[in-house]
Amino acid sequence: MPENLPDVLDGLERLDGPWSLADAPADATFIDFGALRVGAVEGLRFRPEYDQATRTCGAVSIRSGLVQVQLQVVAAPRGEDRWTALRPQMAERLRAEGAHVSVVEGDLGPELAVLRPHQRPDGTTAAIPMRVQGIGGDRWMLKVTSIGPTVHDAATRAKVDALVSRCAVERGSGPAVAGSVLELTPPPGAPRPGAEGGRA
Repeated sequence: MPENLPDVLDGLERLDGPWSLADAPADATFIDFGALRVGAVEGLRFRPEYDQATRTCGAVSIRSGLVQVQLQVVAAPRGEDRWTALRPQMAERLRAEGAHVSVVEGDLGPELAVLRPHQRPDGTTAAIPMRVQGIGGDRWMLKVTSIGPTVHDAATRAKVDALVSRCAVERGSGPAVAGSVLELTPPPGAPRPGAEGGRA
């Protein structure tokens, strides 16, 4: 579970993103992760996530208050809603792990509301609230996974949606396997594997 940090998303206005980078407003400001551009919010704490085997970055985690939000860019064929195919597969996998999963209609489209079992050090089990979204664009899908005790509350959902609405994707013209996670390029000075999260 994320520790209690300042809630820098509180009061954040929701925009009309996420966008393909070419369609983003001219005055939008971002933290540049290559394929993913995260909307710049003052005090935002972020941490690039690396694959242990390849040492490549495939996700960015953002922490605010009691919520941790993971952002990934997934390749999709042109004109295909990738989330429609991935959502039932993900729900089935989570249920096989003992999670309670339901599909709900969010402001950014259908999403998964999850209570995932987690074993505490003392052997007891707790239910960890999770929220998984898939927002599609031109040959990409932004996968958003939120975790924390309040992620299913309306106020927290709105804060996460406001953050997501400020992001953009630079898919590029190169080929990519449908469903694959695109490699990200952390900005200079971003934490490396094993380091603490950075600030915007």
